[in-house]
Amino acid sequence: MNGSNLRPWQVIRQDENGGRYRIGHCATRAEAHRLIRRLESGAAAHSAGAPAHYLVERVEPGVRAHR
Repeated sequence: MNGSNLRPWQVIRQDENGGRYRIGHCATRAEAHRLIRRLESGAAAHSAGAPAHYLVERVEPGVRAHR
């Protein structure tokens, strides 16, 4: 087993222009949603612009992510 199988859920931040940025990998979908809630609560205190949009995606085994 490799590391991506141990944390198959990824959190993606999508900006207003459609750019997508991987924020992190998580072991469970629930953990990924908790990470989003933490990111959103921290961003609300520091944000002056448009709010970020976060997505949770499952990493498929054998599919390599672009770097």
